[in-house]
Amino acid sequence: MGKADVRLIRTAGLPGAERRALERAVRRGVLERIRPGVLVQAGALDGLWPEERHRILVLASATRLRALDLVSHESACAVLGLPFVGPWPSKVHVIDPTTGATRVTAWFVRHGSASRLPEGDVGVEGFRVTTPARTAVDVASSRLLLHSLPVVDHVLREGRATLAQLTEEVERLAKGHVRAAAAIGMGSAASGSPAESVCRVRFRQLGVPEAVQQHVFARPGERTAVVDFWFPEQGVVVEVDGRAKYEDTAMLDGRTTADAHWQEKLREDFVRSFPEVRTVVRVTWADLMDPERLRVRLRRAGIPCR
Repeated sequence: MGKADVRLIRTAGLPGAERRALERAVRRGVLERIRPGVLVQAGALDGLWPEERHRILVLASATRLRALDLVSHESACAVLGLPFVGPWPSKVHVIDPTTGATRVTAWFVRHGSASRLPEGDVGVEGFRVTTPARTAVDVASSRLLLHSLPVVDHVLREGRATLAQLTEEVERLAKGHVRAAAAIGMGSAASGSPAESVCRVRFRQLGVPEAVQQHVFARPGERTAVVDFWFPEQGVVVEVDGRAKYEDTAMLDGRTTADAHWQEKLREDFVRSFPEVRTVVRVTWADLMDPERLRVRLRRAGIPCR
């Protein structure tokens, strides 16, 4: 199921008899309430990724937005398709340019930004959203590096913001400047996935030597392989398996998951055939979420860590 499959049923403005009928449907479990006055078919959100569920929450809350509000922070990530890696909020985050104070209401976290008025916005389905550059810096200034770097890397890689635009947004910050500057300074358009971005954060936390990103292994007349991380002094390749690396790739070109695994094995055999490659380490999300586990795996491969 995708987000486009979810139909929102709004009760505001409906005749009393129709509203009562919808309430009876909620009590029977046919419909479920995701916001006061906003219903969906029971189970409509089942199977959605957390970012998709949050986007539905933003859409459900859109009629409560004020004229000058801009959807921001993680909520803007959900709407713009930016890969925030972290716990998704239960309320919609918005920027309120009419005040300098930030306050929490039943529906929203309203970030006062009178001292840093938004420069531009994106129109989405009838409401306004902060630009990718503003969104990335807002997240970087207020969230952990582990959560924000995937957003920064993504906007750079996809050309949705330039380093100059990100730097300009950082310079306009009233608070969170140091945290945001660290994330932007570490940003890399070479990161091929959110998992790779998270891996780079873990490398820094563990004191791992600087790796070469997207290193190419090639021989004339043979296949070419691009690896996520290459440690030339240690002779170690580190590959990161994202949450849908095989399934999504296979579905796009008609292959089965088994075909995708087989092709990946052939690719890894090719990489291992180079004399400078001692070993290949495959890192999973479980490894990335457990720094000590990752440290053990890297040390076993000969990569120095703190």
